[in-house]
Amino acid sequence: MSVESAVAYIKRMREDEAFRRVLNDNSEDEAANWALVKTMGYDFTMPEFRQAQDEVYKEHGITPM
Repeated sequence: MSVESAVAYIKRMREDEAFRRVLNDNSEDEAANWALVKTMGYDFTMPEFRQAQDEVYKEHGITPM
């Protein structure tokens, strides 16, 4: 598990509409959604995801609310 994987996931979600649509269409079942994320090659925990968000925000000059 890694922050780097979470950063890659966030960037792909921002850039790849088809990828984002697949994940959003399967987002109602949290366990199934996490399993799908892992089968797509991403492996991170929620704390790592939050760290990745901070990195991406900083990279894009975004101030979180």
